[in-house]
Amino acid sequence: MSMGVVSVVEWMPVESGLFSSAAYRASVRQLYLRFQDGKIYRFFDCPVTVYNEFVAAASKGRYFSQQIRNHFPYEMVRRGNSGNRHCASPQPCLAEQLRASVVLAKARAVQRRDMTQAAGAQEGAGFNLYAQPRPLE
Repeated sequence: MSMGVVSVVEWMPVESGLFSSAAYRASVRQLYLRFQDGKIYRFFDCPVTVYNEFVAAASKGRYFSQQIRNHFPYEMVRRGNSGNRHCASPQPCLAEQLRASVVLAKARAVQRRDMTQAAGAQEGAGFNLYAQPRPLE
């Protein structure tokens, strides 16, 4: 893909003092939020219901604070407008940052898979060095 994630996600403009638009990639359960200052964050393992509820919320900032922030792993995929000082045009910089972000996400997935496989091998020996406590539901 020449434009990486930029060409994959469909941005939905939102009315908010904090956010300018939102996007969702169902195939990988990723929520993208673009703030008014230009920053873009990607939230991982996010159900589509969260995206739909965010877009429909009367107060996007309140919904974000209560239902998204601190609930999902995330990363910044684009700095705000002030972060593009070294770019001739913000669009190529965004495409490059998103492309790098996708590569990083794939690397993390491989790392998680490898850790899971290693943990399975250790379980066979009677212990699991990589065991993570599961959250209560």
